[in-house]
Amino acid sequence: MPSKPKVARATHANRGIESAYRRSMLALIDQMNASVEYWLKAGYRKEPSRMAALVEYSYDADLALFSGGGRHPIDARRLALDASPALHIKRVLADLADRWIKRFDEWAPKIAEAYLRDMFKASDSSMRAALKDAGWTVEFKMTPAVRDAFQASLAENVGLIRSIPEQYLGKVEGIVMRSYSAGRDLQTMVKDLKALYPQAAHRAELIARDQSGKANAVVNRARQLELGITEAVWLHSHAGKTPRPDHVAANGKRYKIAEGCLISGEYIQPGEEINCRCTSRPILPI
Repeated sequence: MPSKPKVARATHANRGIESAYRRSMLALIDQMNASVEYWLKAGYRKEPSRMAALVEYSYDADLALFSGGGRHPIDARRLALDASPALHIKRVLADLADRWIKRFDEWAPKIAEAYLRDMFKASDSSMRAALKDAGWTVEFKMTPAVRDAFQASLAENVGLIRSIPEQYLGKVEGIVMRSYSAGRDLQTMVKDLKALYPQAAHRAELIARDQSGKANAVVNRARQLELGITEAVWLHSHAGKTPRPDHVAANGKRYKIAEGCLISGEYIQPGEEINCRCTSRPILPI
């Protein structure tokens, strides 16, 4: 009778390192958000929207029209609007974009590398402990496969961090230019700007959570294959509010690590899909 295969316990991403990664991104976002709000408020006070002045003027213009007849005075003023306020605020926006895109470009590699070094080290330690519990004693060193996995993860994380100011500042520009064209007051514009911060913060949270699962999965896969472990059992996380039904159905399914698990017609790895927190239990060869 064939012996039952020994299965090591699953290893998970280190949540403390994930939290530190998120805080590092949030620190930059906080600085950018404060800077953008400060300089745009200053720019608006220096060159307010001329359309706002027209709104105040329109009542007198209506009286002039109905009392004296002729062309509506406000039409002439609209045609003669000086574009300098909009040009001024565009220069402010351009300066802010240049400043903060450069700042994120500079810090993204530093933040991502520090995070990944800690996460890869923690994943190695966790896997070493899991294998020891299963009767295997191993020591991990940096290998070409793990180095390649690290560099690929680093490039992906740097790109994601750098995307934060691009998305945020694009939305800021839309709000500011709509405020100027519609003649909105400063308070309304600032209120709209403040609504952008939770969106940027949520993106940082998603990046940290998603990439933590991915980093843990790629280092586990590289180490398992190096040790001659070729198969694993898919383990659903049961952590998300809206789990993927096909990932739930795959729970307990045996698959080849080099290929991935066949789910809904595709071979995928645990943590590969966005926000996937699934892991695996390696099957130890006898």
